[in-house]
Amino acid sequence: MNADILYTFENGARYFRCPICKGKVELKRQSLVCANNHSFDIAKHGYINYIMGKKQFKNYDKESFESRKAILDKGYYAHILEELIAVITGLGKCTSILDVGCGEGYYARNIVEATDKDVIAFDISKDSVQLAARSDSTHGVAWFVGDLSQLPIKDNTIDCLLNIFTPANYHEFNRVLRKGGYLVKVVPGANHLKEFRELVQDRLRNKEFSNERVVDYFDERFTILEQKKVTKTFEISEEDARIFAEMTPLFFNVDIDTIDLASVNHLTVEAEILIGRK
Repeated sequence: MNADILYTFENGARYFRCPICKGKVELKRQSLVCANNHSFDIAKHGYINYIMGKKQFKNYDKESFESRKAILDKGYYAHILEELIAVITGLGKCTSILDVGCGEGYYARNIVEATDKDVIAFDISKDSVQLAARSDSTHGVAWFVGDLSQLPIKDNTIDCLLNIFTPANYHEFNRVLRKGGYLVKVVPGANHLKEFRELVQDRLRNKEFSNERVVDYFDERFTILEQKKVTKTFEISEEDARIFAEMTPLFFNVDIDTIDLASVNHLTVEAEILIGRK
């Protein structure tokens, strides 16, 4: 196995705990093993599966994550990534980062290359984590398949949590974050994919998009230090518009073939970044 992968997980063992007995783990050969001999093998591409046997979710299969990677690699979300790197760099003590629901790994991969942080990243989808690990040429991220409700992470060990366009579990967030740790949550802005929304306005349950409830819920649990809006409108080809349409939850209950995607030649990608402290 690649020595860089083994080094990453040997370092990552400082943050991991056994999901079965909650004991500490250490690297032995090519596995993380606890004192009770519960063993979790590192796959050859550089990830650990902590939740064997979990089913995939509808709309989140291998093809959907490959579509996401294609869009992300073309730079449509680069302005959000750049702002996140600036935010992380500007935080106080921040050595360890946990990327919650990392998907195909776009943010974690680029953050570990741009900073000197320990980056751990997970998703509940094995397909997405496999894709993320295979795409990690530096082998700098400790990837794992995990459940948001039962994180295999020690108490009070993470300096910064990234919660990017994914669900939250504030109980687990508070457990794993150190005192004074940071939560950086990214949610869609009001104008996110507004051109798509206008196409299917008559088929949407909620005609207007609002993050007010999400922000209020965040504010009840963390001290908001800053809130930023990041937005950019791109020229887009019909091919890319279709890939976008296939990956966005906005269209999960809409027949894409009934949408005139050829009429979309610009697309807005907007996010709200909430920076909170425990």
